[in-house]
Amino acid sequence: MKRYISKFTLLVAVLVLGVNTSCEKLEVENTNLPDMERVLASPEDVKLVVMGQFLSYFQTIKTYNVGMTAHVAADHSTVSWGNFAWRDMSWEPRRAWNNDPSYTDADLTEVIYYDLNGVISSVNDAINLINGGMEIGPNGADNNMVLASAFLIRGMSIGQLGLTFDKAMVSKTDEAPGGDVGAYLAELDFLPWNEVLEEAIADLDKAIAIAKANSFDIPTGTLNGMTINNEYIAKLASSYAARFLALGSRTKAQNEDLSWTSNYSWSDVLTYANNGLTVDFAPVGNGLPWDGGSWYDLNIKYLRQSGWGRVDMRIVNMIDPTQPVRYPTDSEGLATLGTPPNGGLATTVDARFTQDFEYLAANDFRPERGGWHFSHYRHSRYDLPATTSSEGLHMGESIGPIRELRVWENELMKAEAMARTGNVTGAAAILNSANGPRKARGNMPDVAGNKEDVLKAIFYERFTELMHNGYLISFCDTRRNDDLQYGTPLHFPVPGKELLALGLEMYTFGGVANADGVNTSNGGAWIKPYYHFTPTW
Repeated sequence: MKRYISKFTLLVAVLVLGVNTSCEKLEVENTNLPDMERVLASPEDVKLVVMGQFLSYFQTIKTYNVGMTAHVAADHSTVSWGNFAWRDMSWEPRRAWNNDPSYTDADLTEVIYYDLNGVISSVNDAINLINGGMEIGPNGADNNMVLASAFLIRGMSIGQLGLTFDKAMVSKTDEAPGGDVGAYLAELDFLPWNEVLEEAIADLDKAIAIAKANSFDIPTGTLNGMTINNEYIAKLASSYAARFLALGSRTKAQNEDLSWTSNYSWSDVLTYANNGLTVDFAPVGNGLPWDGGSWYDLNIKYLRQSGWGRVDMRIVNMIDPTQPVRYPTDSEGLATLGTPPNGGLATTVDARFTQDFEYLAANDFRPERGGWHFSHYRHSRYDLPATTSSEGLHMGESIGPIRELRVWENELMKAEAMARTGNVTGAAAILNSANGPRKARGNMPDVAGNKEDVLKAIFYERFTELMHNGYLISFCDTRRNDDLQYGTPLHFPVPGKELLALGLEMYTFGGVANADGVNTSNGGAWIKPYYHFTPTW
């Protein structure tokens, strides 16, 4: 069986049209490779293609995708509406993910799967051309800048696939044995999520090595509103490596010692974080796409905009333990048992609370869709006026800095790695620093120097201060603490559209009958006493 692959979409076409993961392999005849070389014959074009993938990557993780769904599945946000699979994936008891290609919201996983693979394909082309002798800039002056960017982008993209799916195909055509790209792609197979994440970190290490050894500046405008040089690339790659290691675990047991990896430990997380960001990775939003913007975050808009998403009671309970972890309902799950204590109005010593969260006396969700969805709070931090002068305006309208990976997240990863490697005092010092938002914005009391309190404070910060910052981090944090409700997918299957195209058996995860603790959560003990039904597990 032969397929004829077009110039820019070699990898994507291979994935869609016919690589089989069993004994059947696709024979790839790349008859259009000379055409690709013609189109990318200009070194300046190659540079532009790679620089453009920063925006492609950012738009992929910030456009409507399964990250919005996972926010609700993780009881971080709460929404009863049917949009974006919110209602389907927040049902109690939990249901399986609908992986049928005809499912209305099938595109939520497809956009991550296909678009990130498209980004990977584009940077592969550039890496191969440079390795083949192309010189970008006078005497190859820009080669290292382009290569470092390409490995960074590919590492970030592969890593997000590893966090999202149970497996993925990892294409690194520059590593094709003997340079035979056709044969390499013909043998391309799925790797399990843990190996996917390690492949991502290998690319990030390459970006770090190139960036540390060479001085360069990324072209102005590549990341809107940001000035990027080799030093920043090295720090960003380090922070992403720390993030993928910290968030990769599917269970609490795996998270204790990162047993899912073959080469890494929490000491490596600490090393990466120590070399990580000192300036937020936060391109400046220039408006929503229908208003002509290109740098935007559509997920944050609808998970926090009035009338759409609210803050789940699980998070409200973290802020004020006198509030319940789940809205009180009757035996049928309807909100007929009144309101939580004090009308649901929370109190806390955290000075950030009234700045970042808005109390709403009434609920506008439909109780027949489950009263457990109710909450009296929405996330208002990025409303106008801004919380502080550096916060940016109208974040929900994508005007202002859109924080994908913040310095504070890097510091929290550093603190967690310290706590898990025995330096609890050092971890507490990070949390108690006057320069960190926990103190500077929240005026919170010092954390005691014991591991349990330190880890509790770290996750409090991750769930509140980092709210709506970063693709999938709230889901991954909940997952690695065994706090996803029983029956929630621990990751998502390869999209059904892809399985169908490859002639593979359809599969999915989720549902209480499938709670194996491997692909579907068998945790969520925190909510079990509060269900409107008697759990049978």
